[in-house]
Amino acid sequence: MFLTRMVRGMASDLEKSDYREGCPIATTALETAAQSEVLGAATRNAFQKWELEIKRGLFRFGMPAGDADLAATMVLSQLEGALLLARTYRSLEPLRRAEQAVKLLVRGQKAE
Repeated sequence: MFLTRMVRGMASDLEKSDYREGCPIATTALETAAQSEVLGAATRNAFQKWELEIKRGLFRFGMPAGDADLAATMVLSQLEGALLLARTYRSLEPLRRAEQAVKLLVRGQKAE
């Protein structure tokens, strides 16, 4: 599944950087976007594009469009939060748990 590949790619990149490099968009959004309209617009745009791609992937997996829209926000939030925790804890466990949570979401949708 595409979401599993995303999470595992994030985990691999984080581990290769020795937990120093997480999401550059999140860091920029948190640290400087509020001080610059240009940076704010750029970070919003990046997150919106990622969210849209997740939504499209979930829709291709058979999730109804409205549900995929809500789920995409949840997935992006889950992954960004897990990346922050993994970096803070210096452990891939939060990302592993996020991967399992995303799988539950997709399985739960298919079971209905």
